[in-house]
Parts: sequence; C-alpha cells; structure tokens
Amino acid sequence: MRDRPEGVSPLTISGYLLDVHQFATWFRLSNSEGFQPDNVTPVDVRNYKEYLQTVKGRKPATINRHLATLRTFFTWAIQNEWATENPVHVRNLEEPVTAPRSIGERTYHRLLRAVQRTAHKRDIAIIQLLRHTGLRVSELCNLQLSDIELSERKGRVVVRSGKGRRYREVPLNLDVRRALSEYIAVRPSVEDTHVFIGQRKNGLTDAAIQDITSKYAQLAGLSGVSPHVRRHTFGRSLIDRSVDLPTVQNLMGHKRIDSTVRYTKPSANDLERAVARLETEEIES
Repeated sequence: MRDRPEGVSPLTISGYLLDVHQFATWFRLSNSEGFQPDNVTPVDVRNYKEYLQTVKGRKPATINRHLATLRTFFTWAIQNEWATENPVHVRNLEEPVTAPRSIGERTYHRLLRAVQRTAHKRDIAIIQLLRHTGLRVSELCNLQLSDIELSERKGRVVVRSGKGRRYREVPLNLDVRRALSEYIAVRPSVEDTHVFIGQRKNGLTDAAIQDITSKYAQLAGLSGVSPHVRRHTFGRSLIDRSVDLPTVQNLMGHKRIDSTVRYTKPSANDLERAVARLETEEIES
C-alpha cells in the first residue's frame, strides 16, 4: 500500500492503515502468532467482526468500514502475491438510515455572532463559506484567489480539488459575497495565492480550520459544530427548502446520488423531537 491510489486523500489512506494495524494487532493477540496476510482465514475475519460488535461495542457503520478496508487490503495482498485468497466473506451489518448530523439556524446564528463579535474578517468569511457552500475543509484550504469570482449581483467558487478530484462550481449568495469581499480587501499581500492566509503568510491547513471553528464554537457555548457538520447542514437546508436531489448532488460534489438521498432521511434530532412530542401529547390527554 505504498502507492497512494489516485483520488484518495492522505487522510483516508491513514484511516485505512490504522484499520489494518488494529486488525493485525487483534490477530496476533488472538492467535498467538505473527500476522501474515496468507495466514488469515474467513473464521478469523468472522471472529474479528464479532469482537468489534460485542467487545468493543462499535457501531454498524464503523464495523462495515473495517470490513471494507480489509477487503481492499487483501485484494492488494493478492495482487502483490502476499496472499492467495481474500478471506473477507462475511456480510456487512445493516445500518440504521438517518440523515447526517446537522445544526439548526438558531445554533448557526449563535456561532456566527461569536465570530462577528471579534470582527475578524478572515474567520467570518470562513464560517460563511462553510455554511453557505457546503465545501469540505480540504476544499476550502485548497482554494486559490483565482477560484473566487465576485460581483455585486452574483459570484461563484470553483472547486478544482474536490473528493475524487471532481470539479464543480458553487454559486455564492449575498452573505458569502459580502464576507469574502470584506476579507479580500484586508487580506495580507503575500506571494501565496491561497484565499485564506495564516500568521505564517501561507495557506491555512485542515487542522487550522478545525481549530478556528472549535474556538468560536467554544465562545458560543456550542458543541458538535465541526466544519463537516456545517457541510451536512448545507445539504439538509437545501433539502428542507425543496431543492431537487440532482441539484443538491451537484452542489455537494457527491459522486453517487445515494450519498445525497441520506439528507432526505430523518436525523437523530428529528427522531428525538418525534418521541418528545408523543410524550407531551400523552400528558395533555
């Protein structure tokens, strides 16, 4: 697995390697022998699945991710003559279908107010861009000045390095255009052409964006409002406003419509509100 597959991010590769490492560690401890791909049997994989489910208490989605990683790993091992067969024959666990976690408008406004109170033009632009375009953190970090087009009446952001290296264009509403214009007017004059510049006069990293958003969430007294949650909020907001699925798919940069359909499902918060409503009705009756 030395060569990184085309279109797969380093972060995803790190996750794959961690999953394989965890399986190898479990294999050594369970069988009292060294881990070799050709020594793994279907029984080992079945026992590992049960271990993740009953001992570690992992969720179905996490267990299925581990199994998918192992399928890919053993396919690679066969291609490199480290194994003769792929032992991953077990079925995936059925996952409860709910919408990805998102935040409501009131929560978002609390976060935005915390940022605006600092009057930091760059951070305001980051928060607005994440909320109103659904960009992934990596996509935001990679934005170049030439990727932003602004005018009084319209604007757009060009994503050239989306997931799977997919290109897309996302229109910018008035809130984002205003925030970006105000930031660009005070943006440091540096050679680096990334849109968002840090204290070291170069483009911000994924970790820096995470730190920025965490800081303002803390100031607003909020939790669970990571950049990825705001991306989900963008997708859910479009669905709630009756935007058609192909349009949402295009704006979100999803390869498959299945990923977009998830936003039409009830969220965990929706389920909680439904149960709470039933309780109130029973008390009133």
